[in-house]
Amino acid sequence: MSFQKYISEVAVEAQISANKMQMKEKTEQKVQVGKAVPVILFLMIFSLVIDNSFKIISPKLVEYFGTSASTVSWQVTLAGLVIGMGAVVYASLSDSISIRTLLIVGVSLISLGSLFGYLVHANLWFVVLARVIQAAGLGATETLYLIFVARYVEPAKQKKYMGFSTSSFQLATVIGTLTGGFITTFMAWQNLFLVPLLSLLVIPFILKYLPKERGVRKHIDILGIVLIATVAVSSMVYLTNFSWLMLGLFITSVAVFLAYISKKKNAFITIGFFKNKLFVFTLVVALLIYSTQAAFTLNAFSFLMTDVYKIGLDAVSLMFIPACLAAAIVGSLSGLIARKLNSVSAVTIAMLVIIGSILAGTFLMGASLIVFVALLILSSCAFAMMYAPLMHTSLEKMPDENKGTAIGFYNLCINIAMSIGFTYSSRFIDGLNLHLNFFQTGIKGHYSEVLFVIAGIAFLALLVFQGMVKHQTK
Repeated sequence: MSFQKYISEVAVEAQISANKMQMKEKTEQKVQVGKAVPVILFLMIFSLVIDNSFKIISPKLVEYFGTSASTVSWQVTLAGLVIGMGAVVYASLSDSISIRTLLIVGVSLISLGSLFGYLVHANLWFVVLARVIQAAGLGATETLYLIFVARYVEPAKQKKYMGFSTSSFQLATVIGTLTGGFITTFMAWQNLFLVPLLSLLVIPFILKYLPKERGVRKHIDILGIVLIATVAVSSMVYLTNFSWLMLGLFITSVAVFLAYISKKKNAFITIGFFKNKLFVFTLVVALLIYSTQAAFTLNAFSFLMTDVYKIGLDAVSLMFIPACLAAAIVGSLSGLIARKLNSVSAVTIAMLVIIGSILAGTFLMGASLIVFVALLILSSCAFAMMYAPLMHTSLEKMPDENKGTAIGFYNLCINIAMSIGFTYSSRFIDGLNLHLNFFQTGIKGHYSEVLFVIAGIAFLALLVFQGMVKHQTK
């Protein structure tokens, strides 16, 4: 549930560049901020609803296509990766192309991908392609919302408007899970592709209230983005089938990426960032721990509810409501928590709660549904509590002039971690069998093993944090 954080660095960089614009005051007078902001905010929430609605329907797709969870997971993992990459591209393009034009492009891609997905829903791989096209548009909305706020809203009000992004994410998560759950339960699942077409209704308001901007062209490191995407996709394919070929491609792509950023002066991230040990170690921790969020909360939870408890996705979606609301409250209290705990203590406590929540599910498989609702709430709150202090730790020794880029890459890695977590948890759901005697037999024992491995990955993240990150902090 951290994609809304992914774009925070975009707002910082956009604010810096916007403040340097000589004609900013004249432009602000022409922009109807009070009318434009609600339009973009609505589109952002709607986009998040679309993305979250497709995350919860994997069990239904497994049944519909008669295939494995690993195969079905590609419609989520590739879409998530494209959203993350798209955010970087749209942020770069916003310096030379108007936000109005980029939003219309985004809405067009969302609608095109959705219509295509509805028409070809009988073929899984066409569905995956449709989700990728759709995601290429979804990546625009939140990025451009924050850039618009940073560029046109007066500084005294920017924090309020940017805060809407965080609270809207939790709202969109609830609406998205409910939408996906209820449509797949009471209607044909492919009707979910028709919902995004409503975004076309926003275009007249975009044209009316958003300004025509002119900017200076800015270099976009497309090759660097493609290389990091290759690293992410090859790792996910390897985790799906453990192919030596994919492992070789992963290692090669990592080497090529590092060589590229070592020589490319205007790469979207340079090799200098990886010489900062604290930043690198924190990235490793983030990759590990946030992969478990996707693995447990977004994937395994839905499968074990449908397979073990035999409840529909509509009921599963309802279980996310208290978790999302609780996480939103914890997120709003992050400032108070920061005054009571230092970053290391806050991250450690959050990770312990995450590990404990997943392990409890491991050994309480088959217990009351209330128990799992409580575990979902605990883990969601822990992830909400952990984000800010873990990012703060990663930036502790980062020069001020590099912090914007560092935040962007950090959040990009989180987005990649979520996709990877969805991938490996699907692989576990398909065929994990540890033959551990202290677990139950049958389907309950199977999901206990799945959660046990996910908890183990979260524990590994804690070990790396305590053994490497903690000793690098001041």
